[in-house]
Amino acid sequence: MQRSSQFFLYCLVGLVATAAITLLLFLRDEPLDVEAAAWLSAVNSQRESSEGYIYLLGLDALDEPLLVGHARQDEFRHWRTSHGLLDSAFVPQPVRQLITAPALRQCNEESWYCAMQLTPQEQQALLTDGQELLRRYQEVARFDSLQRHIAFDSSSPIPDYGLLLAGNRLLVLLAYQEIREGRPDKARSLLEQDNQRWRKHLANADSLIQKVVITRLLSANLATLSTLYQQDLAPQPHALAPLSPSERSLQTAMRSEFVLAANGLLAMPDDEHTLARPGRLAMYLLFKPNMSVNAVLPRYRRIAMASQLEAGEYVEWLKTPAEAQRQGWRNPIGNTLLGIAGPDMTQYLTRLHDLDARIRLFNRLAALDPGFATADALAMTAEGNPYGMGGARLEKGPTPRLCYPGPAADDMSRRCLPLFSRD
Repeated sequence: MQRSSQFFLYCLVGLVATAAITLLLFLRDEPLDVEAAAWLSAVNSQRESSEGYIYLLGLDALDEPLLVGHARQDEFRHWRTSHGLLDSAFVPQPVRQLITAPALRQCNEESWYCAMQLTPQEQQALLTDGQELLRRYQEVARFDSLQRHIAFDSSSPIPDYGLLLAGNRLLVLLAYQEIREGRPDKARSLLEQDNQRWRKHLANADSLIQKVVITRLLSANLATLSTLYQQDLAPQPHALAPLSPSERSLQTAMRSEFVLAANGLLAMPDDEHTLARPGRLAMYLLFKPNMSVNAVLPRYRRIAMASQLEAGEYVEWLKTPAEAQRQGWRNPIGNTLLGIAGPDMTQYLTRLHDLDARIRLFNRLAALDPGFATADALAMTAEGNPYGMGGARLEKGPTPRLCYPGPAADDMSRRCLPLFSRD
């Protein structure tokens, strides 16, 4: 009887020990991936934004943008001290707004097209009303840096980048004004100088949204310069160099996007501002923050690495499926969170390659004399496609376009330029 009791006791102890070890193993998180830790450290250690970014942050205010930008950042930092990282309800104090003509905001076409739909009198009226915005647009481009230099979260104030697009349309109107007043060289110079400044910022941009907006500004300038030259309104534009590896790279932007996601995941279990006690208990039992961060890293690392590829290599890379999302049985909440579909990051990389395709197309059309025939344009652009997918094709419409084929759909005509031939 005594031996039976001892045996039962040993079995019970063994079962309890096994259960305890199993529970400990279930609750155990894994260490952060070395690269994940390095990316987090690099971004989270930054504290002060560039002066250019601060200016952007206050661009929409009637008052001095630098003063408003500093005030908004300070206001947000103070608000964050009493709110959890997952709280995204921050709304900056209202300020007097810089008024922008709706025509500059609402036109969804490229700047050259928006300008051509207006009479000279309407163009002049917009220039007069928008002179302050135009000055600010050019001031932003002149800054040495527009880098954010801080860790970002879901509630951080974001500059009104739409004002930069509106400012570019004003620059185009100014170019047309220079032409009307007999200074076509000045019109070309305005746009080429703008290109040079934005290309510097494209290479240095440390956020995805900035990379995308600058890509649009450069693409718009190419279309405007090509339009003016083809219509014999401005001198022949200078040939442009293809995008450099740094201009095309998304490594810094992907690091910032990853840290935005990772900071949120790491903050979730202890965020008493957002989660009630039962929710935090569930997080403690069923969520592994480090494991989740490690699982999400490949999404961003894959795009960062692909942004180093040339266009032809990128076409082949697109055919390679992404690795499956890691699923840890000990991390059911993390698996659910990571299973939520996010934006397709490849589209942003494609836009950069499409901008490069437009640059190649721009150079070839600029090598022709104004008044060329469509056949001349097709012959000139039969080569030069960086994707290696064939020569330019003619797309008919109210304004015909020449477009290089590419690996993805191009519903916004990013690989195209308007065609103003004599036939």
